[in-house]
Amino acid sequence: MPRHALTALLLLAACSDKGPGVVVPDDTAATDDTAVDDTAPQREGIDCGVTLEPAQDGVCAVVSVGGEGLWLRGDVLSPEGILLGGSVVLDDEGLIACAACDCAEAVAGLDPVQVDCAAGVISPGLINPHDHITYTEGWPIDLGETRYDHRHDWRGSLTTPSNGNSDGTRWGELRQLLAGTTSMVGSGGEPGGVRNLDEGDGLEGLDIDVVVNETFPLGDSNETFRSNCGWSYRHTEAEIGRFDAYVPHVAEGIDTYAAAEFACQSASTGGAEDATEANTAHIHGIGLTTTDYYRMARDHAQLVWSPRSNIALYGHTAQVTIFHRLGGTIALGTDWTYSGSATMPRELACADQLNQQQYGGLFTDADLWRMATENAAIATGVADRLGRLEAGFVGDIAVFDARNEEGYRAVIEAPPEGAALVLRSGEALYGEAAVMSVLSPECEAFDACGSARGLCAEAEYGDTVEELADSAPDAYPLFFCGGPPIGEPTCAPSRPGEYGGATTDDADGDGLTDDVDLCPTVFAPLRPLDDGVQPDLDGDGVGDACDETPLPEDIDGDGIENSADNCPLDANEPQDDADQDGRGDVCDACPTTANPDRGCPEEVHVITIDEIRTTPSDIGTRVQIGPVVVTGVGDQGITVQDPADEDGRYAGIYVYSGGRESWSVGDVVTVLATVGDYYGEGQLQEPEITAAAGDYAITPLPLTVAEAATEPYEGVLVTLTDITEVEYPYDCAADGTGCADPELWQVNGRSGIIVFDRLYEGSAWAEHAGETPVTGVMNWRWERRRIMPRGDDDFGE
Repeated sequence: MPRHALTALLLLAACSDKGPGVVVPDDTAATDDTAVDDTAPQREGIDCGVTLEPAQDGVCAVVSVGGEGLWLRGDVLSPEGILLGGSVVLDDEGLIACAACDCAEAVAGLDPVQVDCAAGVISPGLINPHDHITYTEGWPIDLGETRYDHRHDWRGSLTTPSNGNSDGTRWGELRQLLAGTTSMVGSGGEPGGVRNLDEGDGLEGLDIDVVVNETFPLGDSNETFRSNCGWSYRHTEAEIGRFDAYVPHVAEGIDTYAAAEFACQSASTGGAEDATEANTAHIHGIGLTTTDYYRMARDHAQLVWSPRSNIALYGHTAQVTIFHRLGGTIALGTDWTYSGSATMPRELACADQLNQQQYGGLFTDADLWRMATENAAIATGVADRLGRLEAGFVGDIAVFDARNEEGYRAVIEAPPEGAALVLRSGEALYGEAAVMSVLSPECEAFDACGSARGLCAEAEYGDTVEELADSAPDAYPLFFCGGPPIGEPTCAPSRPGEYGGATTDDADGDGLTDDVDLCPTVFAPLRPLDDGVQPDLDGDGVGDACDETPLPEDIDGDGIENSADNCPLDANEPQDDADQDGRGDVCDACPTTANPDRGCPEEVHVITIDEIRTTPSDIGTRVQIGPVVVTGVGDQGITVQDPADEDGRYAGIYVYSGGRESWSVGDVVTVLATVGDYYGEGQLQEPEITAAAGDYAITPLPLTVAEAATEPYEGVLVTLTDITEVEYPYDCAADGTGCADPELWQVNGRSGIIVFDRLYEGSAWAEHAGETPVTGVMNWRWERRRIMPRGDDDFGE
C-alpha cells in the first residue's frame, strides 16, 4: 500500500471574522417565531413552524453574538422525534437548558450566541463504547479471504502494533472527534478532546465513576481454556455489581470456546460469575444462542456491537435481530482501525448496509442512530447525562450536514470530512470556520476536503494538527476525501467455502439456499457452536434470526411460562424460593439469603485501618472502616487516617476510586471497600464513601526521614523534621526503568524519601524545593517511600 501517497489533508485555511457562513445579525433573526414558508416541501418530523435562513456557504451561520450561552436552531434529533426547525439552548456552564420547538423562555434568560443550522441536523454527540485507541495509528489489515473462529486464532499471528507514542493516541481521538464523537471507551486515551469514559483523567469534567473496561474478563489472555468455569476471573460478580458500568469482551467467536465464555459470565452457580445484569454491556457477543440473548434481555444487560470488525475477522457477527426482537439494547462501537471502522459514522454505515442487505430492514434509521447515542450512553452508564438532547443533560452535541441526506440519514451517511460543528459541554472543538471564529476564535484553521474549518487541537492537546501529524507521519489519516477510507475492512459477510454473498437461490447470502433456509431473507449462517443446525428454539419452522417471537412460552419445559417462572432456564416445577427473593432455589447461589440480582451477598467486616495494614491475608475482603478523617485528595482517590490511633502507626491508608472525589481534608467519613495491594502499597479499592458527623484536623506526626521511611507510617500524615539534603529535580527512572513521574525531589539521598505531588493542590510546587520542614501523607511507589504534600502550607514552619 503506497502510504506515502495517502496523507491527511492538513492545509491550513484562514479563519476571519466575516466570511462564508456568517450572517450579519439583525433583530428579526434573533427570535424563535420566524414565519412559516407554506411552499417548502414536507419533511418527516415534528414541524416547529420555523423556517431558517440558509447559510451563505455551508451548514450553519452565526446570527447574533450574545452575552452567555449558546442557541442552536435546526432539525433537532430529540427523544420525541425530529423537531423540524427546533432549538437547543445551552447555558453558560454547558448544560442543556432547553431542547424543544419553543425555547423562548430559556433564550430570554441567557442572551446567548445564536447559530442557525438551516442545512444541518442537531444530534447528541456520538458515543463510542468500544475502541482500542492506543492501537489507532495502524492501517487496516488486508485479511483477504482469511476468516477465523475465535479471537485467539488470530491473536499473535496478525501484526497489530500499538501507537508509537501518546501523539498517536491523540491523532486517533481527533479522528473520532471530527466525525462527531464526543465520548468513548477506548481502553486508554489522552486528556483533552474526546471524553475517555474509562480513564479518570480523561473525563473532561464529567462527574461519573469511570467505566470498567475489560478485554480479558476471564483472565485468558494467554489463550488457555478453562473447563467447568475454572477461569481466573478479573472480577467477581460482587465486585462487578458495584461498578456503575462494566464493559467486558465476551464471546468473540463462533465456536464452543466463545459460547463457554458467556455461559461462565451469565450465572451464579457452577463456578460462574454473573456479569450479565443491567450495569453490564457485553462487547461482541457473537457466539451466543437465542437463550443467551434472552438471558441478556431479561436481565437488562446491553450488547456493544462492532459489526465491521466481526465481519472482517469471522465472517459472522452478533445475532442482533434476535436480541432486538427480545427487547435488548444494542450500542455500536468501532473496535479499532486494524479490522474495524475508523469512525462512528463508518460503523453506522456498516450497520446500515447489513440492515438493508442481510436483515430485511428490521432496524429503522432512528434505531441505528440510537445505537450511537442513547443506547451507547446506557451501555456506558451515562444515560442520565449524555446521549440525549434534553434539559439538564450535558451539552455534548454534533451538527451534521443535511444538504444531501436529512434527519437520521444525515448522521448515518455523514461525509468523510466529518461533522459541521462539535461541542463538548457547550465548548466548540471543531466546526465550520465562520462559526468557530466566533465560538472558539483561538483555535487553528483547518482544511477539510476543501471546506474551511476550525479545530482546537492545540488548545486541547498542546500540539497543532501539523505537529501531531509530524509526530506520527505514517499514521492512518484523519479522513479520506471523496469516499470511504482506503483499505477499510469489509462489511460484506463471507467465509471461504461456506458463503460469499447473495446469489439467485440464496437471497441473504448465508450459504443456505432459500429452499432449506429457515430465514431466507435474514442472514443466519451455520456456526460450529450450533452443531450444523439453524437455531429454531420454538420449533415452528421459522428460524430464530427472523422469528418475531423466537422463544417457546416455556423454555425449560417445567410447565410454567417464562414470564412467571422464577428460574425460566432451569426446570423447577415446584418453584421453591426459600428466601423469597424472586429467584428460585435451583438457580440461586444462596437460596437462603435474599439476593435477587447476583450471587451471594458479600460479608462485610467492620475493621480498623491498623487491622487491615497488619493482616495481609485480608486482601480481597470487603471491609468497612470509620469514622476516619480525610487527610489528602488526589485525582484518583483520597487518603484517610484513624483519629483514634494515638501513636499513628498503621493508622492511614490510600482509598483508590479511579476518579477525583469531592471530599476535603478534614472531612469525617465511613468507607466500605475491598482490601487491595498495588505494587506493594496497601490500599482500599471499589469504595463506597459516605459522610459521618463533623470534621476533624489530624495533627501531622513529627518524624525523622529514617522513621518516616518505614512500613508503619505508610498512609500516615507526617512532618519530616531532619531534611539535610535535597536533589531537585529527581529522575525516578533510577528506582524503576518504567517510572516517569515528573517534578520529584529526593531528600537525604538514596536512603531517604521522594517528595511527590500526587495530592498537591497548591500553586508553586517547584518554588518549595528545599524548603523545610515538609509535611504530607506517606506513600510507597516504585520501590521507594514518598511523601505527598497537599498544598503550599505543607512546606516550612
